[in-house]
Amino acid sequence: MGMSKPIRKKPKNSTRLLVDESKLNMGNTYSSPPDYYYDIQFMCVDCGIEQKWSAEQQKWWYEEAGGYFFSTAIRCRSCREKERNRKAQSRKTHLEGFHKLGDS
Repeated sequence: MGMSKPIRKKPKNSTRLLVDESKLNMGNTYSSPPDYYYDIQFMCVDCGIEQKWSAEQQKWWYEEAGGYFFSTAIRCRSCREKERNRKAQSRKTHLEGFHKLGDS
Protein backbone atom coordinates (compact mmCIF):
# COMPACT_ATOMS: atom_id res chain seq x y z
CA MET A 1 0.00 0.00 0.00
CA GLY A 2 1.49 3.38 -1.04
CA MET A 3 1.70 6.46 1.11
CA SER A 4 -0.66 9.26 0.05
CA LYS A 5 0.38 12.91 -0.10
CA PRO A 6 -0.89 15.08 2.75
CA ILE A 7 -3.84 17.27 1.82
CA ARG A 8 -2.49 20.29 3.71
CA LYS A 9 0.99 21.30 4.78
CA LYS A 10 2.53 24.33 6.47
CA PRO A 11 4.99 25.99 4.11
CA LYS A 12 8.38 27.13 5.36
CA ASN A 13 8.84 30.86 5.98
CA SER A 14 5.09 31.45 5.90
CA THR A 15 3.27 34.62 6.86
CA ARG A 16 1.97 34.74 10.43
CA LEU A 17 -0.96 36.85 11.65
CA LEU A 18 -2.06 37.15 15.26
CA VAL A 19 -5.39 35.44 16.11
CA ASP A 20 -8.10 37.52 17.83
CA GLU A 21 -9.75 34.85 20.03
CA SER A 22 -12.72 37.10 20.85
CA LYS A 23 -13.93 36.92 17.22
CA LEU A 24 -13.70 33.15 16.74
CA ASN A 25 -16.55 30.66 16.35
CA MET A 26 -14.99 27.73 18.22
CA GLY A 27 -18.26 25.82 18.58
CA ASN A 28 -18.63 23.46 21.52
CA THR A 29 -15.01 22.52 22.16
CA TYR A 30 -12.40 22.53 24.88
CA SER A 31 -9.65 23.10 22.31
CA SER A 32 -7.60 26.26 22.42
CA PRO A 33 -7.10 28.30 19.26
CA PRO A 34 -3.59 28.81 17.93
CA ASP A 35 -1.75 32.07 18.53
CA TYR A 36 -1.22 32.73 14.81
CA TYR A 37 -2.66 32.07 11.38
CA TYR A 38 -0.10 30.98 8.81
CA ASP A 39 -0.22 30.22 5.09
CA ILE A 40 -1.39 26.66 4.42
CA GLN A 41 -0.80 24.70 1.20
CA PHE A 42 -3.62 22.35 0.16
CA MET A 43 -4.74 20.32 -2.86
CA CYS A 44 -8.12 21.28 -4.37
CA VAL A 45 -10.44 18.28 -3.97
CA ASP A 46 -12.04 18.93 -7.37
CA CYS A 47 -9.21 19.85 -9.77
CA GLY A 48 -6.18 18.61 -7.78
CA ILE A 49 -4.19 21.83 -8.18
CA GLU A 50 -2.03 22.83 -5.21
CA GLN A 51 -3.26 26.08 -3.67
CA LYS A 52 -2.34 28.40 -0.82
CA TRP A 53 -4.89 29.46 1.79
CA SER A 54 -3.18 32.60 3.03
CA ALA A 55 -3.07 33.77 6.63
CA GLU A 56 -5.00 36.88 5.52
CA GLN A 57 -7.79 34.78 3.96
CA GLN A 58 -8.02 32.64 7.10
CA LYS A 59 -8.20 35.69 9.37
CA TRP A 60 -11.04 37.07 7.24
CA TRP A 61 -12.89 33.73 7.14
CA TYR A 62 -12.67 32.99 10.85
CA GLU A 63 -12.87 36.48 12.36
CA GLU A 64 -14.94 38.56 9.91
CA ALA A 65 -17.17 36.04 8.10
CA GLY A 66 -17.69 34.00 11.29
CA GLY A 67 -16.61 30.67 9.76
CA TYR A 68 -16.46 27.68 12.10
CA PHE A 69 -12.88 27.53 13.36
CA PHE A 70 -12.34 23.86 12.54
CA SER A 71 -13.42 24.30 8.90
CA THR A 72 -10.71 24.60 6.28
CA ALA A 73 -10.28 25.40 2.59
CA ILE A 74 -10.65 22.36 0.32
CA ARG A 75 -11.37 23.99 -3.06
CA CYS A 76 -9.54 26.59 -5.16
CA ARG A 77 -11.33 29.84 -5.98
CA SER A 78 -12.58 28.72 -9.43
CA CYS A 79 -13.84 25.36 -8.13
CA ARG A 80 -15.60 27.12 -5.20
CA GLU A 81 -17.37 29.35 -7.75
CA LYS A 82 -18.39 26.29 -9.83
CA GLU A 83 -19.71 24.54 -6.70
CA ARG A 84 -21.65 27.68 -5.67
CA ASN A 85 -23.24 27.86 -9.14
CA ARG A 86 -24.03 24.13 -9.11
CA LYS A 87 -25.80 24.44 -5.74
CA ALA A 88 -27.72 27.55 -6.85
CA GLN A 89 -28.92 25.74 -10.00
CA SER A 90 -29.90 22.71 -7.95
CA ARG A 91 -31.95 24.89 -5.54
CA LYS A 92 -33.62 26.63 -8.50
CA THR A 93 -34.53 23.30 -10.13
CA HIS A 94 -35.85 21.96 -6.82
CA LEU A 95 -38.01 25.04 -6.19
CA GLU A 96 -39.38 25.00 -9.75
CA GLY A 97 -40.40 21.36 -9.28
CA PHE A 98 -41.93 22.17 -5.90
CA HIS A 99 -43.99 25.01 -7.39
CA LYS A 100 -45.19 22.75 -10.25
CA LEU A 101 -46.48 20.27 -7.67
CA GLY A 102 -48.42 23.07 -5.97
CA ASP A 103 -50.02 24.09 -9.28
CA SER A 104 -51.39 20.59 -9.98
